Formats: sequence, C-alpha cells, structure tokens
Amino acid sequence: MMRLIVFLLGATAPSRCTVSAFLSVTPNTGSSPLLVNPSSHIAPDARSCFERTWSNRMHSGGSVTNRQPRSSSSSALGAIPALNLAAAGATIAKFYKTFPLVAGFLTASTKACFADSLAQYRDVCTTKFNFKRNIAMVLYSGLVLGVSCEIMYNRCFPIIFGAGTAERNVARALKMTLFDGFINAPLLWLWPAYVAQAIVYRYPKRDAIQKYITDVKENGLLKKYWSLWLPMSMINFLFMPAHFRIAFVAMVS
Repeated sequence: MMRLIVFLLGATAPSRCTVSAFLSVTPNTGSSPLLVNPSSHIAPDARSCFERTWSNRMHSGGSVTNRQPRSSSSSALGAIPALNLAAAGATIAKFYKTFPLVAGFLTASTKACFADSLAQYRDVCTTKFNFKRNIAMVLYSGLVLGVSCEIMYNRCFPIIFGAGTAERNVARALKMTLFDGFINAPLLWLWPAYVAQAIVYRYPKRDAIQKYITDVKENGLLKKYWSLWLPMSMINFLFMPAHFRIAFVAMVS
C-alpha cells in the first residue's frame, strides 16, 4: 500500500523526479511517514526536486503549476468607463456653454414633457392623456424657464449685480435670490403659465390672468413658490456654474 501511494505521488511530480527515487521508503511503522515529512523518505538525488514540488503543492492548493501574475490590462479596462464619463461631461458642458438658449429650451421643455406625462399617469381622475395640457407645459417651460431664465440669470443679472468675486459672492447671490423671488416671480415667471394654458385650451387670456390673481390672493401661490424657490435659488446662484443654472432650475421644478 505504501509503495502504491508513493508511486501515485511520483506520477504527479516533474519528469526529472523518477519513480525509482520515490520507492526508497522506510518500513511501515504503523503510520504513513509520507504524511509527516515526505521528503525524508526519498532518495537524496531526488529529494530537492520533491521538496520543491511538495512546497508548490501546499502553497497553491494542490496544484504544482505556478500562477502567472495578472496583466495590467484589467486596470486599463477599469479606467475606460471613467474616461468615457469625463468625455461625456465635457461634451455636455461645452454644449451648454456654446448654445445656452437652445440648451435651456431643450432641457426645460423635455423635463416638462416627462414630468407632466408622469403626473397625468398618476392622476386617478385622468382617463385619457391630455396632449393639450402637455403642450402647454412644454411651451411654458421651454420659453419661460429655459430661454427667459437663461437671459435673466446669465445676461441681465451680471449687468445689474456685477460680476461675482470671492468677497461679495454670498451677498451677490442673496441679492439675486431676492430679486428673482419677489420681482421676477410675480411679474415674469408665474403668470405666463396661465396664459399658455389659455392659448392651448382656447379660452380668453383675461380669464387666465384673473385666475392667476385669484391663486395669488386666495390660494397662497406666492407663499408656496417662495417656500421652495428662495432656498433653491440661493443654492443655484451660489454654487452652480452659470451654464448649468437652467438645468438646475429644470431639475428642481
């Protein structure tokens, strides 16, 4: 039995470790000496070869084949998504800087289209998709939130409040926020939404203005607007890059 075990071990060793060298074992003493120190029972001329084979087997989980080092290609492949994201971000930023009005209109109108579609889908009272309502929201968001806000924030505000500096950046952002909330909102931003609905639904614009006034006086329209947009506008003017301000407005609204 001992000779059979040694023969099997020798069969898995390299070719230069001959079988005859593995057959020089001590007599059976009641336990398998190979399990204690296999190399002590091998002929001296093959002991060094067997020790190297046994050591490799113990460190590699039973395989005598040495593992090859990993290629650096995996790290290179891992860097590809990061490079693609960086390139995509640079392309988007360049588009917003080069075509601010077009980018503002597309961003705000696309967001309005999806947001109104989702609102209609979740409205239990709506049994059929209202295309007129969706078009009204697209026109209002694209022209007012997209184009008009781009002109006001990035072309008029620098003239009114001057260029931002590190010393007066917070004060400038605060002035822009208050001006936008208490002057632009009631006079420029809110009432066009009512007029856009009047145009799409083909009812008198005077009725649309009257509805807007009623919502301001009786339904707390401006208070609801200020509760959201005063803090959001402060964040927008203080932290967002100028070319991404309209995208931030579209995301919040």
